[in-house]
Amino acid sequence: MFEEILGFVPTDKDRDKIAAARARVHQYIADSVEGLTFIKTHQAIVIDRGHPTINFSVTSGAIYIVRNPLDVAISYAHHLSQSIESTIDFMNLKNAETSSTGKQVYELYGSWSQHVVSWTRKPHPAIYVMRYEDMLGEPEKTFGALARHLLFRPTEGELANAIKRSSFEQLREQEEKDGFRERPENAERFFREGRAGQWKEVLTPKQVKRIVDAHGEQMARFG
Repeated sequence: MFEEILGFVPTDKDRDKIAAARARVHQYIADSVEGLTFIKTHQAIVIDRGHPTINFSVTSGAIYIVRNPLDVAISYAHHLSQSIESTIDFMNLKNAETSSTGKQVYELYGSWSQHVVSWTRKPHPAIYVMRYEDMLGEPEKTFGALARHLLFRPTEGELANAIKRSSFEQLREQEEKDGFRERPENAERFFREGRAGQWKEVLTPKQVKRIVDAHGEQMARFG
């Protein structure tokens, strides 16, 4: 879509033009569908090179999922096929940006804390915030509340069926059978573990301290 809007294949040297085109790409997506469409993004809500990362004039709302950064470091390291140390470096990096690839243009994340603050510093009725840990621990309560936020009224059976169909086990089984298009080229799989608290088994005390020192304030906000 960026190629369509810009008229050429954008690379990292075109970051200014990519940033300027984001709002038009979002408008293009909105205009190409009837009703609402769900878009996954990893962007922080910031002004990037003079342009907003999210075009709110065509955005009805957002679901923001926040996860303990101690577990994020492990999951993200596997996703990147990099060491946990270098992944923590990136998570702690202020104004962090990804690189453009053959599949997508760069995104602006900021540090883990910058990202969380950008989406949650001002409560907004259209931005629904949920913890990854609650999705695992109390799926009926957590997804039931999300469904009501989206103005759905599922029966108990419908909700249970939806949770079962989107369980980590089912998704991993589907990936093993049919693949998953968002799996990074160097990663063994996209759906890896899907559990909370793995950091207690994997991270060193020094790694834990690096993350808590950098992000303790936002970690405390979300328990």
